[in-house]
Amino acid sequence: MSLAVRTTLEPGRAYRTRELRRFGANPARLARRLVREGKLQQAAHGLFYAPVKSRFGQAPPSEEEILRGFLGSSPFVITGPPKWNALGLGATAMFAATLAYNQRRTGEFTFDGRRFLLRRVYFPERPTSEWYVIDLLQHHDMAGAPLTELERRLVTTLGEGRWHRERLRAMAEQYGTKATLELVERSLREAGEGR
Repeated sequence: MSLAVRTTLEPGRAYRTRELRRFGANPARLARRLVREGKLQQAAHGLFYAPVKSRFGQAPPSEEEILRGFLGSSPFVITGPPKWNALGLGATAMFAATLAYNQRRTGEFTFDGRRFLLRRVYFPERPTSEWYVIDLLQHHDMAGAPLTELERRLVTTLGEGRWHRERLRAMAEQYGTKATLELVERSLREAGEGR
């Protein structure tokens, strides 16, 4: 293996086969050799990563890094139960897969033994907690949370000043359905606009 490859592979970083082209004329053959040498691990066909050394052995990259490697420069956001449950609105869902919205692919993929559900969905460049509230309301059935319970808790947390009211309304207008916007407006009224 050339010195350039050895010094360029970053532990915890994902690589597409085509990214190895800068190191040689046959990137697929180079990838196979790096896997044999333990410098890379294969996550999926055409997707590899440089493992991170830990005291427990070799660790895989983060979910974000796997998705960055797979999707390239296309933006994405990880959502689903970890984000929804943290909102404190009563969702307690668990998925066996990571849910990620992006602008390129839809489907279920397995990378390094981990499942990812990718959906082509419109999302903000920098999601706020208010956007995750709208995302949960839109996907309450996936979260296994009754909409009536979510609405009740949204009113309570709005009354406590937990959410930025105008940002919540703007997220509902831009990313929600008409029914979601109506629920948010109703919750805002019930929680008292002046608070």
